[in-house]
Amino acid sequence: RDFFFSDFAEKMPLNLSDMQKQELATSYACMILSDCEAKINDENINKLLSAASMKVEPYLPKLFSQLLAGKDLNEMFSKVGGAPAGGAAGGAGGAGEGEAGEKKEEKKEEEEDDDVGFDSDDDDE
Repeated sequence: RDFFFSDFAEKMPLNLSDMQKQELATSYACMILSDCEAKINDENINKLLSAASMKVEPYLPKLFSQLLAGKDLNEMFSKVGGAPAGGAAGGAGGAGEGEAGEKKEEKKEEEEDDDVGFDSDDDDE
């Protein structure tokens, strides 16, 4: 038996509006095309949706194909979420802050060296 988007959408436990189901089906069609290394354009999206007996608003395939023009979905998905990517980004941010913190500490030490032995609020004179 072939996989049909409409069967999937009807069995989903989520309460999605018809429009959300159409957007989801169009998104899946784009992901399938990307996975098959086929060109993501409105014609191919429409072919895939019609093969799945899924009817969507006529503007959705064109909208999605324009949004994804020149983009690699596999690369986009590999960069989103995931602990390794998030951990690496956090580490990189920490390294940048560490360098800035070192510069601030260095400046503070220089100011302290300049003030050695002199207290402007000293009333012992």
